[in-house]
Amino acid sequence: MEDLLEGVTANFKGKEVMRQMIMNRTPFFGNDDDNADDIAVRVYDDLVATIDGKPNIKEGGEYHLNMLSTTCHIYFGKVLGATPNGRLAGKSISDGTSPSHGADTNGPTAVIKSLSKLDHEKSGGTLLNQRFLPSLLKKDEDIHKLGQLIRSYFHLGGHHIQFNIVDTATLLAAQQSPDDYKDLLVRMAGYSDYFNDMNEDLQQEIIERTENDAF
Repeated sequence: MEDLLEGVTANFKGKEVMRQMIMNRTPFFGNDDDNADDIAVRVYDDLVATIDGKPNIKEGGEYHLNMLSTTCHIYFGKVLGATPNGRLAGKSISDGTSPSHGADTNGPTAVIKSLSKLDHEKSGGTLLNQRFLPSLLKKDEDIHKLGQLIRSYFHLGGHHIQFNIVDTATLLAAQQSPDDYKDLLVRMAGYSDYFNDMNEDLQQEIIERTENDAF
């Protein structure tokens, strides 16, 4: 723990071996791993208990929790130091209830199973973003699989799921040659936007979302 705290304080400078071990050898939320998911459930429940029902500034008003970060997670990350999951200072934190960028390595089905362990009814809303390669949805049977994934998520108690169907190479090319990609539309959070109209931080957050190549 002392080494980890030193690494976080130093933004993992001189601790890259530790950071790589954390990111590649540690169970993370989003992979249907009960050890990691149980921690996420505990944090989520503690957050609800801390906020929900507390009085706000309006007469008789109460605070309630929602997990719809929209774009706030990018700003929060910019003012937040390094974190024990290996994330460097200034980098975006996870959006809504989505797993941390790159942490979900067992595919989208494992992600929705992890998310189903949270009680979504305790929140005013949750948000799960996923990104798929276009090659994954070329056939009618592939579209059917996507529909099954969505229905399964709702059946398991999920609240809100949305997708980007675009590969990383296209997003990077759009950054380099924006005039060639004027019609590239992406889903940021509860809204869609033209990739070229987004600032660099928003673009990078889309790029860093896990690129799924299989269900």
